[in-house]
Amino acid sequence: MPERLGRILAVGLWTLVLSAALSFSSGALAGTVNIGFSIAVLIAIISAGILFDIIGTAATAASEAPINAMAANRVYGAPEALAIVRNAPAVANFCNDFVGDICGTVSGAVGATIAISAALAPGTFAAKFASTAVIALISAATVAGKAAGKGFAIESANSVMLAVGRAVATFHRYLGGGRWAVQSRSGGVMKSSKANGGRDRNGRGGGNA
Repeated sequence: MPERLGRILAVGLWTLVLSAALSFSSGALAGTVNIGFSIAVLIAIISAGILFDIIGTAATAASEAPINAMAANRVYGAPEALAIVRNAPAVANFCNDFVGDICGTVSGAVGATIAISAALAPGTFAAKFASTAVIALISAATVAGKAAGKGFAIESANSVMLAVGRAVATFHRYLGGGRWAVQSRSGGVMKSSKANGGRDRNGRGGGNA
């Protein structure tokens, strides 16, 4: 219990620090540029929150058996996908809660900056209700996007996990990093061959999709 409590407190502390830092920096940045750029930043933040929500949901909904079979056949990215699925609770906590909450906080800060900029514009009818409109749009976009994303993540969980696994494999392949190893159902160890140009049983390079 103390170890679990320590992890919870650590996650909460990191969330507090990162949320404060990102909210301050993004708000300051949005305040120094035009509204068009601020809106683009806001859309990017909301999209990131939705994307990570899809990944977290897919990790919990994916079936291990087909991904394990692909990993046994050395399908590119499958070992990484299998590792993610086998750590689904931690992945879901990071993607849905940690990243999701931070994106929500930061999008609110950027939205507030946009609302203030609009409210300070020459007195128009739209400017008077800028704050309410911006917050409402942020909430609607976030909720609608996550609702659509969850449906897609559940229906295509294995495909999403394989795509994420390939992205992770490519990241490690070109930016360095050790080979991932995951336990097979039989207890053996399967290693991805992305970093060393290994060959699968059909003679194809490990880096090929």
